[in-house]
Amino acid sequence: MTGRRRAFPVLLILYLAALACVGFWPTPVERPVAGLLRSVLLTLQDQPLTAGIRAGHLEVAANVALFVPLGLLIVRMVPARRWWLAAVAGMAASCTIEAVQFLALDQRQASLRDIASNTLGALLGALAVVWVRRRHSQIPKPPVSGDSIPGRNDMITIAATADVAESASIGEGSRIWHLAQIREDAALGSNCNIGRGAYVGPAVLLGNNCKVQNYALVYEPARLSDGVFIGPAAVLTNDLHPRAITPDGTLKGSEDWVAVGVTVGKGASVGARAVCIAPVTIGEWATVAAGAVVTRDVPAYAVVAGVPARQMGWVGEAGHPLKQDDGGSWLCPVTGRRYFETKGQLAPAEKY
Repeated sequence: MTGRRRAFPVLLILYLAALACVGFWPTPVERPVAGLLRSVLLTLQDQPLTAGIRAGHLEVAANVALFVPLGLLIVRMVPARRWWLAAVAGMAASCTIEAVQFLALDQRQASLRDIASNTLGALLGALAVVWVRRRHSQIPKPPVSGDSIPGRNDMITIAATADVAESASIGEGSRIWHLAQIREDAALGSNCNIGRGAYVGPAVLLGNNCKVQNYALVYEPARLSDGVFIGPAAVLTNDLHPRAITPDGTLKGSEDWVAVGVTVGKGASVGARAVCIAPVTIGEWATVAAGAVVTRDVPAYAVVAGVPARQMGWVGEAGHPLKQDDGGSWLCPVTGRRYFETKGQLAPAEKY
C-alpha cells in the first residue's frame, strides 16, 4: 500500500470522530448559530430566485454535505466496482446516529428524512470519485510515438499506444514502447527501457538502467535494483495462494489477499520466459536461465536453471561463466576479475 493510500484510513477515522461529535452531541449543533442561520434564511427569502427556500431545505442540504466526505473516503478504499458500499456505509452510520438520538438524546430529533439525506450525501461523494476515475481513464494518449507527456521530462520517450498512469514516476531518458503498461505509483529510474507489451504493476520500483523486455510481467510489490535485466515474457509473481474467487464464490479483489514481491539485486538478469515465484530474492549479478522456475533465493553471482531452478555455477559482472583455477578461486574469462567462494557465497577478490 502506498503512502497516499495509507492516508485514507487515517482520514476516515478522523472524519468518523468528527461525525460522532456532531451526531451524538446532546443538544442541536446549530443552536449557537441559530440567529445567523435565520438571518441568512431571511436574506434568501427576500430574493426572487431563492424565495421558496425554507429552513427544512437548508437542513437537508447540510445533512447531504455532512456525509459527502464519507462517500469520498470509502470509495477510495474499496475496489472501483464496489462503489455502492459508500451508500451502504452512509445509511448504516446515519441509522446509528438517529437511533442514539431517538433512544438517548432528549433534545435531538431523529427522522427518516435525515437518514435519506445522509445516505444521499455519501452516494454523491462516491459517484464524484467514480466520475473522476472515468475521466482520468479517458485522457487521450500522445498522438505520436516519442512525444513527451505534459509534466514529464522532455527526454522521456513514451509510445503513443503505451498506458502510463498519471501518478507513475518516470526517470530521465527512460523509454516506454508500444502497448506497455506502467501502473499507478510505479517508479522507474533514469535510462530504463520498457519493451512492447510489458507490464509494471502498481508501486513497483525500478532502479536506473533497467531493461524489461517485450511482454514481461513485473507484478507489485517487486523491487528491481540498478541495471536489472528482465527477459521477454518473464514473470515476477506476487501471490502465494492464487485464486480467482474467495471461498464463498465471489471474485477476489485487492483486499482479499496480501501481495508478496520479488527482489532483484544490482545487475542481475532473468532470462526469457523464466518465472520467479514470490517471495524470492535474486542476488546481485546473478543469472536466471531462460525458462527456469525460481522457487527459492538465488545467491549473488549464481547462475540457476531448470524447474525448479538449481544452481549450475557462477557468473561474473559480464554475464559469462566463471572458470575455477588451480588455486580454487574463480576467474572471469572476459574481464580477468577474480572471485572467491566461501560457504556457498561468491564475492570479488578485492572484498576479501
